[in-house]
Amino acid sequence: MTGVVHIGIAIGLFIAFFKLFRMLFKNFIGGWNDLFHKQLDLKNTKPARKFMYYTVLSFVPMILYLIPAGKYGNIYSVFHRVSYNENLVGEGICMLLTGALIIVTCSVMDKKLNPVPGIVQAIIIGIIVFLAVPTAGCSVIGAVFCTAIILGMNEKNALRYSVVMSVMILLVMGIIELCTAVTKITILSAVIGLVIAAAVSFFASKLLIFVIKDKKLRLFGIYDAAIGLIILVIGIFQVVVK
Repeated sequence: MTGVVHIGIAIGLFIAFFKLFRMLFKNFIGGWNDLFHKQLDLKNTKPARKFMYYTVLSFVPMILYLIPAGKYGNIYSVFHRVSYNENLVGEGICMLLTGALIIVTCSVMDKKLNPVPGIVQAIIIGIIVFLAVPTAGCSVIGAVFCTAIILGMNEKNALRYSVVMSVMILLVMGIIELCTAVTKITILSAVIGLVIAAAVSFFASKLLIFVIKDKKLRLFGIYDAAIGLIILVIGIFQVVVK
């Protein structure tokens, strides 16, 4: 069911940002076409094509997940094992940091920013995603959006960048979870879970767009930090009692 839900969330985001993914697909095919016909010019590239190139570049650090780690499997398994350690201390800290990051981001959102990042920014975003994906309490969309804003990207493209990264990651995670699942669900349960996850994801993404445009994101940062503090206290209690 976890795999189904992750795929459903990805579908909801894909539908909400369909024009964005259509543009990316068009530029992805166009890039390969230019390469095949020896017409690829990285210096004189339109912003939309550059945006596609940089999102692809940001996925490169995740190849490091595949590095073998002995009895633990690979690097991803090590990160995941450390993060999901049967208490909520890590989750609380991550949510506190996310809330603080959102609040800091809000202070620079009104400045004049660049439409797309450079190579260095794309790599930094990739590293942030590499650390956020296996870490409990971290939001890939939140981490990418805030990092992109702080690095100089405008709000619109920062949100687009975070959605592209999230959709691809959710799809891959969902497929892996389906292939490695040790429990089964019925087809009806899978369909219901998929539809609900997609619907909630779609409306949540539209709400996020409204919150960003209406300059209310700081309130969500305060909420996130408050919830993180509560979870951290619960986690500390768990450790003490254990």
